[in-house]
Amino acid sequence: AAGLITMVCDLTIGRPRYADFDAQARTIRAVAEDARTRLTDLIQGDIDAYQAVATAYKLAKDDASRPAAIVAATVIATDTPLAIAELAATLLPLCTPLATHGNRTAVGDVVAAAHLAVAAVHAALINVTANLPTLIDHPRHHEFVARQAAAQTDLTTHCARAVAAATARM
Repeated sequence: AAGLITMVCDLTIGRPRYADFDAQARTIRAVAEDARTRLTDLIQGDIDAYQAVATAYKLAKDDASRPAAIVAATVIATDTPLAIAELAATLLPLCTPLATHGNRTAVGDVVAAAHLAVAAVHAALINVTANLPTLIDHPRHHEFVARQAAAQTDLTTHCARAVAAATARM
């Protein structure tokens, strides 16, 4: 999603036809590119977090450190996909102005970006949902639940606006 937003900005920036939107396209591009970089790092973090959970579960069942190791690893394995979902959700508000004012030949890519951002949020949050039962008594459980709900706020609305804006220009 972030890569597509960046690409559409690149197809818009510097074009005389979109001069009135150039400054905003540059800002959107910077935000999307930063998100793309951070999401790439978070993907590796998610891989590492899963490995830590797997390692914790491989500890002997009679090992006194096993329960704490599982919880500690699960906290990270919950926090990381939450960060992915939260960051992916920030991409959606970028889509409508880009669909409305960006390079007209690439508005279909903005629609794809909006749908991919929504899918990324949902995909990341399914891991959170899977991990929450392990953390039911953890002090951060309520924080995780609240962040999960917040990450889903207005996803459908933002996506629908971007799709409508793009469709109107096709």
